[in-house]
Amino acid sequence: MKPQAGPTSIYFYRAPTIYVALFYLFLVAWTAVAVFILGSKEWASWTQFFMIAFIFVMTWYFSLGISYRMKIEEDGKIELVSFKKTIRIDSTMIAMVEGPHLPIGFIRFRLEREKAYLFCIARNRDLQEILSVIRKTNPDVKFKNL
Repeated sequence: MKPQAGPTSIYFYRAPTIYVALFYLFLVAWTAVAVFILGSKEWASWTQFFMIAFIFVMTWYFSLGISYRMKIEEDGKIELVSFKKTIRIDSTMIAMVEGPHLPIGFIRFRLEREKAYLFCIARNRDLQEILSVIRKTNPDVKFKNL
């Protein structure tokens, strides 16, 4: 029988609901106003219509991928949850963590094949604990603006 490891500590961070709701409310308002303004004009061609539609689709696609919840275990296993997907990685796969320039914004995690974003309030205690676990489990990670 293999000995079981003792219970590991798990740290959670969840972005404030009001912050996430205001972000998406602003995005809905921006989309509605833009569609109203652009819809009231005559289109020069279908190409112009499809280009603008493509911009809206891509904006929403990337915005729904911003994580609002993060969980990390003491051994460095990370889970980032967004409306679009859940990313499960190990902290050793993070090359760089870049914080926001303002006290509120997004943290960018540079991963091997992609970038992941997290809604954040930089001075949040739970978030700082998660970042300290990342520092401890991955000494090679670079931190910027944090």
